[in-house]
Amino acid sequence: MRLLSILGVATLSLGASAALVEGEPDVNSTLVQQHLRDRQKLITLEKTHRQDHLFRQNLSPTARYADEIVQAIRQDEIDNYWRIPAPPQDAEEEQFAGEMFPRARDRIANTTLWQVVRRMPKGSLLHAHLSAMLPYEKIVRTILDTDGMVISASQPIDSEDARFNASITFAHVNTTLPTNETSISDPSYIPDTPVPIKQAAGSFPGGVEGFLDFIKEKTTVPPEESQRHELGVDEVWRRFQACFGPADTLIQYEPVVRAFYKQLFTDLVNDGINWVEIRSGGSSGKLVHDGDEDIDPDLDVWWDVLLDEVYKFKTSEKGRNFWGVRVIWSDARGKDRAKITKSMKIALERKQKYPELFSGYDLVAQEDLGRPLSDLAPELVWFRQQTEELNLTIPYFFHAGETLGDGNSTDNNLFDAVLFNSRRIGHGFSLYKHPNLIRQVVEQDIMVEVCPISNEVLRLNTDILHHPLPAMIAHGIPTAISNDDPAILGQDVAGLSYDFYEAIQGFDNLGLAGLGALAQNSLRWSNFEDQSNEDWVRDVDSAEHGNGIKAEYIREWNDQWEDFCAWIVGEYGDKYPTS
Repeated sequence: MRLLSILGVATLSLGASAALVEGEPDVNSTLVQQHLRDRQKLITLEKTHRQDHLFRQNLSPTARYADEIVQAIRQDEIDNYWRIPAPPQDAEEEQFAGEMFPRARDRIANTTLWQVVRRMPKGSLLHAHLSAMLPYEKIVRTILDTDGMVISASQPIDSEDARFNASITFAHVNTTLPTNETSISDPSYIPDTPVPIKQAAGSFPGGVEGFLDFIKEKTTVPPEESQRHELGVDEVWRRFQACFGPADTLIQYEPVVRAFYKQLFTDLVNDGINWVEIRSGGSSGKLVHDGDEDIDPDLDVWWDVLLDEVYKFKTSEKGRNFWGVRVIWSDARGKDRAKITKSMKIALERKQKYPELFSGYDLVAQEDLGRPLSDLAPELVWFRQQTEELNLTIPYFFHAGETLGDGNSTDNNLFDAVLFNSRRIGHGFSLYKHPNLIRQVVEQDIMVEVCPISNEVLRLNTDILHHPLPAMIAHGIPTAISNDDPAILGQDVAGLSYDFYEAIQGFDNLGLAGLGALAQNSLRWSNFEDQSNEDWVRDVDSAEHGNGIKAEYIREWNDQWEDFCAWIVGEYGDKYPTS
């Protein structure tokens, strides 16, 4: 038998014939100690390849101590809070660290680790779709207090089947509707008849709270749905995409839109987020002005309102640490070529008028059923040529590899994303299957926007423990955490705390330091300003040591990080001893 050593080869031979067995295993024997040293060297060597290695090497003493404290907090809660075996007669009561998010969500708030994560400075939110960013209950409560808002339904909401099958729409009318007519929950309700929303809510079974529960059913993927993996991915995507219909009509009336942005930016700042890049554009931008009921055909008014609300928030006391917003123009990948080309032309026009607002281009919606990037190569090549001729900077930030496939067209979108020089890749779930592509992603400084809870709810992985994020980090792939569509997918908050919690609680190798590296990555790969590819890569690599706005923001975040780590030491240092 041979024991291989990093420093050499030690050989232990056994005689061919039976002999008297003597002695006992000795932990202090030369060979055992050599094995343990070699084991540690192998572990240490592997960690040098991790994407977060450099960040860890540069931790301050305070941050290093905070990391140890958080490790102790996490392990204590795994042992004493999460690890609860179910009684033999009721397997549903089983609890464990890393269980499915819908099962774990209500328990998370009772943990100390949650209090740590909530307070953490999280940098940038880089992957989020506008109409699914703010919990819908907050929007509906605003609408309930907004004069002229109405709701209509495709059928009376008078049974469980109707609750499930009916489609609903919100709108604003500038005339007073009679309140003595039947409401949407009345069996005699005439389909598609607008009803004042206060009347609809007040007369709904269970009153206003019952009405809010109904709206939540229509605009979110219910917890039990995400766990039904036997139904496949397409089924849950149909449920998911159906939520966008009523969601989009919730934010069309200008007073509601303005309240939406103010609440959204407030919630992001409260969660430690300084910067946000929003997917929007191709299917958004319908605005009804205050007191009107018709959509303004001028596309620019939507963006004017956004910019106005960003300015108001940034100049408020609450927004003093909020750096701003940019928009990644996004088209549904299932559109035909003519519609995509038309939307691309609109995107080019908007970029010319709002150069600081629009930052890039993407194709969204379900990859598995949408047109692959290779099929859209003519449009994508044409779009890039147009940006060059017009002297515009609109880099690609493609969704790619959001699939369980291995070698199918969705999986192969990753190759197109790399060849089209996508600066970031949305999801990149299947990237870990491609060793050569991984090397190219690392060499080209392409970051993956990882959305753990989204991937779980849309049935790509059963729980956080089955997510490929650890593999990405271990292979040196730049990654950052985003929340995708939190209003629909169950986080039910605008911020990143649940996705951050899932990551740190699920993976032993991550820890607070690894979470900090992910947050800093979000800033390194933020598109704060238009840059050439050369300048972009330079500033990504330079990080806080550069001279531009990116370096300035990273240095500011570094200060926030140090303050946060000092808070952990002061708050929990005496309560959680470290080795």
